[in-house]
Amino acid sequence: MSRKGDTGKIMAEIRFQAGGTALSAFRDALRREGIACKGQQIQAGEFYAACSVRDEPHLRALAETYAVTLTILHRSGLRYRLAPYRYRFGILFGFLLGGMLIYWCNAGIRQIEITGNERVSDDEVLHALAELGVQYGTRFRDLPYTYLEQRMRLSIHDIEWITMRHTGGRLIVDMTEERLPPEMVHDRMPANLIAAVPAQITKVDVRGGHAVCKAGDTVKAGAVLITGVQEDARGFSRYYHADGIVRGIYTAEFTEEQPFVAEIPVRGQTQTETVLSVFGKRLPMTFGFRAPEDLSQVIYEEDADPLMLFGRRTPLTVLHCRYTPRETAITVFSEAEARKKLEESAARYEQNFHAEDVIMSREAEFTRTDLGISLKINYVFEGVIGKSSEIFVKLS
Repeated sequence: MSRKGDTGKIMAEIRFQAGGTALSAFRDALRREGIACKGQQIQAGEFYAACSVRDEPHLRALAETYAVTLTILHRSGLRYRLAPYRYRFGILFGFLLGGMLIYWCNAGIRQIEITGNERVSDDEVLHALAELGVQYGTRFRDLPYTYLEQRMRLSIHDIEWITMRHTGGRLIVDMTEERLPPEMVHDRMPANLIAAVPAQITKVDVRGGHAVCKAGDTVKAGAVLITGVQEDARGFSRYYHADGIVRGIYTAEFTEEQPFVAEIPVRGQTQTETVLSVFGKRLPMTFGFRAPEDLSQVIYEEDADPLMLFGRRTPLTVLHCRYTPRETAITVFSEAEARKKLEESAARYEQNFHAEDVIMSREAEFTRTDLGISLKINYVFEGVIGKSSEIFVKLS
């Protein structure tokens, strides 16, 4: 009696009322014919029950056979609930569009996840993938994974192993970087400590090797200050790594010119374009905007604002593209401004090259011409003058 009850409840069922003198025979016939009835009740000589809508023709035939009055009270189920919507094609179109959207989101790349990289930046990996045609919106079925993995190892030399796979709309790039060889220990290589500039020595601090000079000596550039070669009593030479600190007094010269009229590179007026990126396809949203044709003369900057849904990134991204032309401007400097720029250049020279040295003397001379001003500074520094020079030994 229950072979069709569950299915009828889901799809469609009818609630009926039967009355007559042969109700007992009618109920026995329903049981013999296998018509599943549920919610059976007898009230005031009337029989109430529910059965599947598929049994309605058989039910009416039995009612006519046993002269029973059959009344259908109501019909229920998914079939009758959807009946009012059978001519609303917008709902069907919405389901089809939603299914296509879900398929499209998972059929193409909407997110690229990179794992295992430390020295190699994400931008470098994304740039290499883009050169191979892998970017947002690319369909997964068009990706030759084995070929891409081989080309990625050739494009980025720091990659030792790489694999690519996709989960849903995400392309996962998992890599292992090459292990760097241990750094060479330079303090074990045979070397001399030589003078980098001509100087008068003020201090000698030997940490390895033997000093061949002393405080007060004057040396030329390239002269050995601390040697790493030592001969024993039998005339055999041994080689060491000479190390130490040798300070001395030396001279240096700074010369620079500043014209009164100069052509200086400047940034032009920035133009901004808003672009909607949909599955990697760029749709312009700033109507009437034309990007510069010669991008070599333009500074291009881009900001991406991905659209988030329930904390997840969607395939829609708003891009703010900024184009700033590279331009030049003719600038006229007064004598005071030209002197100031020269003094700033001299200060940068002292900071970049002689920050740890002591300035013992500084003689500056400005020379004015019709075209500009030149600055010449004669320095006397006291600082470290030694530098390491490897010893090349010929093996016999």
